[in-house]
Formats: sequence, C-alpha cells, structure tokens
Amino acid sequence: MSWALVTGGAQRLGRAVALDLAHHGWNVVVHYRNSAQEAADVVKEIRAAGAKAVTVGADLDDKAARHGLITHAAQQAKEGVTALVNCAAMFEHDTIDTLTEEALHKHIATNTFTPALLAREFAEALPESARGVVVNFLDFKLASPYPDHFSYTLSKYALAGANDLLARALAPRVRVNAVAPGYVLPAPGQADADYQRLHADTPLEYGPSPEDIAHAVRFLIENPAVTGQTVYVDAGRRFQSFERDMGFM
Repeated sequence: MSWALVTGGAQRLGRAVALDLAHHGWNVVVHYRNSAQEAADVVKEIRAAGAKAVTVGADLDDKAARHGLITHAAQQAKEGVTALVNCAAMFEHDTIDTLTEEALHKHIATNTFTPALLAREFAEALPESARGVVVNFLDFKLASPYPDHFSYTLSKYALAGANDLLARALAPRVRVNAVAPGYVLPAPGQADADYQRLHADTPLEYGPSPEDIAHAVRFLIENPAVTGQTVYVDAGRRFQSFERDMGFM
C-alpha cells in the first residue's frame, strides 16, 4: 500500500480525505497543527479500517517546520510518500475595506506559497523511479467570486495559477491537480439552521458532502492520465451569483 500525506488531515475536509483514502487502499500520514487529539482519533479510525496511519505535527507558518514536513512524514511512515494533499489553509474574513498588507501576506504564505513549496519538496523526496501526485484545494467561488474573504480569495486565485505551473514544472514524475469544493460545511460561526437552509440551495438541489470532496480527490490521485486539472465539486453552485459569503446570508 502506498502512503499519502494529507495536510490539515485531522479535521473537516482533510479528515474526510484521509478516511476515504484509507478505505481505498492507502496508508495515510495525518498532518495537524494544533489538533493532536483529533489527528490521533483519525489515525485510530484508519487503523480500524485495516490501513496504516501516523500523525505528524507541524506549524506551517514556521519556516523550519514547513521545510521539514515532507522529510518528517516519510520518517514517520518509514516508507516513501507518493501522494500529497494540500488541504490545510488559512481562512479569515476581510473585505476590500478592511484589507491590510499583513492579512494578505499571511493568506498568500499559507494558501499559496506553502502548497507550492511542499509540492516541490515532495517531488524532490520521491523514491527513485516512483511517480507521485499532488492535489491542491481551491474553492468554487473562484468561478463566481463575491467580495467577502478578500485576502483568502486572492490567495486561492494565486494557487490556481500555481497549480497549472506546478503541473508543467514537475512533469513527468509528478502530476498536479486541484479540487474546488462547493458549500460543504458550515462557515465559521454560522448557525446550523442557516447552514441547513442554504446547503442544498444549488442547481442540483443537493448539498455536497465531505465524502463527495474526498471521492474527487481520490479520483485525481488515482487516474494516471490527469494533470493540471481542477474539478469543481459544488453541485453547480458556481453557476449562481452571490453578493456575500454563505455565513452572512
């Protein structure tokens, strides 16, 4: 069984990806920042499913921790890692009216620079003769933007460009793709009643689940002919126009 590293794999969509991979023939390195107990719980579930799993803690805002993540993951796995899922992200609210240089720099560092750097270091660390794959996380709102989360959105636009560049730069040994989730989980601080009211308000009248996102990630990992692609898993929500984030509607 091959090993995959999932950043942010202890919670939310990262957790769903880690569990889905484990149920379909992958061993998993579960990265976390502060969620050590949640990461341990995911590892327990993965092992119960018959796969191997380890945790690796790293603050991706820390230069040394960031540069050591790929090596540390391989050491914990005791084998080469052949898939990288860049799920960890910064998501803080601002608008053009509250935009600051500091906020934008932080979002770019976490959401653009870090995935690009990890992709490069992942490629450099691939076992000899092995091929690898990277899946980055984008956002459905790139296809239908609204002005909330201004810095976050800019950083994801930059990552969308990096996704294409990386696919070209790291070929032929590494494929690079992206998944763009729709409105899957409640926004931070959003009331559950609002989430339930809006979740399935899509052209398909269906609200995507974490498992839908994870399935798409696994497709991008396992199909050897796909690179430089972005798969929107949003039930068509990008075809609708919004003036505000879901958490404010």
